[in-house]
Amino acid sequence: MDIRSLFRKITAAVSAAALTLSLSAGVSAAVKDFDFDVSGAPVLEPWASYSIGMDHYDPTKITEDSQVIVTYSCEYISGSTGSSPVELIVQSWSFPDTPMANSSGSVWAKVAPVEYDDEHAVFNYADMAAAYGTYDFSGVDSINIGATNGVNLTLKSCTITNCGEDMYIEMTDAQRAEAYKNALIIVLASALAIIIIIIVVFMIILKRKTSYAYDPTLGKYVKMDKNSKE
Repeated sequence: MDIRSLFRKITAAVSAAALTLSLSAGVSAAVKDFDFDVSGAPVLEPWASYSIGMDHYDPTKITEDSQVIVTYSCEYISGSTGSSPVELIVQSWSFPDTPMANSSGSVWAKVAPVEYDDEHAVFNYADMAAAYGTYDFSGVDSINIGATNGVNLTLKSCTITNCGEDMYIEMTDAQRAEAYKNALIIVLASALAIIIIIIVVFMIILKRKTSYAYDPTLGKYVKMDKNSKE
């Protein structure tokens, strides 16, 4: 057995494991336009809203060129109201640094669309920031889509355009740190186990070689008799 070959294999295995670990760290998806899943949204009655939590999204990736585009179908309860059937609400309960925060430290910032009809509405980033009170969205906990007065609203899609990369975060920082730690432990334990196996195999080979001697008359290695060693 070629020991150097074994060491090359262990080095390759550890390198592959390290590469896998580094790739697993890249758990975010790099996107420009991001589509939220609103398939679970119920039919929104007047002044009801559907919340999109920011647990796994980074709202600071929304740029000054971003727009929120919402598509839907709507049913007017008593004829057209002459105003937008939908509104956007930027919400926070994490004590954001904005003058729009109320006495409890939360924000419920309603935003009107810059463009709308009975099927879609467009909201600008600047209007969202104005309603929220700051361009710093790090304290935003959810983005809500709401039906306005006299309308039943069925959501079809919600897209944020021109996002910075990594809008979607599959893991929180704490979850990612824990995953790194567990993966590192697995890599180190695997490397140690393979090294131990190599040492054991090396010792077995060494022991076998010391028990054989080359017999020139036979032209091959033969097992030595215990008495011949003495």
